[in-house]
Amino acid sequence: MNNISMSSLRVVRAVATHKSLSEAARALGYSQPAISRQVAAAEAAVGEPLFVRHPRGVSLTRAGAVVARFATETLTGLEHLEERIDELASDRELRVRVGSFPAANAALLPLALARLMEGHPRITFTLAEASSPSLVHQVGAGRLDVAVIALGQGLPQAALEGLRLSSLESGELCVGVPAGHRLHGAARVPVAELEKEPWIVGRGTRDEPHFGVWPTLSASIVRCRARSWTARLGLVAAGLGICLLPEMMAHSVPAGVGIVRVEDPTWLGRSVLAVTPHHTTELHELVVGSLHEAASAISTETP
Repeated sequence: MNNISMSSLRVVRAVATHKSLSEAARALGYSQPAISRQVAAAEAAVGEPLFVRHPRGVSLTRAGAVVARFATETLTGLEHLEERIDELASDRELRVRVGSFPAANAALLPLALARLMEGHPRITFTLAEASSPSLVHQVGAGRLDVAVIALGQGLPQAALEGLRLSSLESGELCVGVPAGHRLHGAARVPVAELEKEPWIVGRGTRDEPHFGVWPTLSASIVRCRARSWTARLGLVAAGLGICLLPEMMAHSVPAGVGIVRVEDPTWLGRSVLAVTPHHTTELHELVVGSLHEAASAISTETP
């Protein structure tokens, strides 16, 4: 194999991410002929085709998948090296890019990041909110340093190969009910009690997972759809219905909303994970450690 240039690696990474020569050109600010030349140079260096051309884009060959992963790891490592050198030179704040699904963003991340900053006040954060598959993709592509994701029954599978995973305490999936509701104050109810209840559910874009009705119920009444947790919990507090509620959000619910656990032997549950690149930094490990502490504290304090 001949030497492959950093420019070619950047192009291979962009084409693999966007699955399109024209989209890669737009993202990098190159012309499409320039992108094609860099791809050809990379294929010549490797001695194998890296992409299969289709009428509406490209797909990776087996060799292309290997080179694309190597390109992502190499370029991400160089970007982190540049950041560390810049930090040493300018003594500026340490920046961490963290992403999570909405429920964790509302409850887990604020506590975790506040705890971390008590001992490391120079850290700054860039926060992203997305579905778990999107977050995993962003970590793999080097656009996020740490992500908090959910996996399990009723959720789409995410491509976790090559990433480091750490399980977080997450508690149970519960139900939020309005004050005065017949189930309010109950410690735990059988799932059959939820069958005829009207639901307040999430609203996402196409193919984006969101909180709906209880996962094992086959037919339920959906009264309202709302994208944000603030809106959904407000609708519940107003007495318009009930909603799914992760136990980690127990201390974030407004007055007028009670939390009820559900007895359902057919429900397999869900897991919450912290995801980082395979090669992590000390700073990333600090964030994951703080997430563990915060998740454990929430689990211990939840009534």
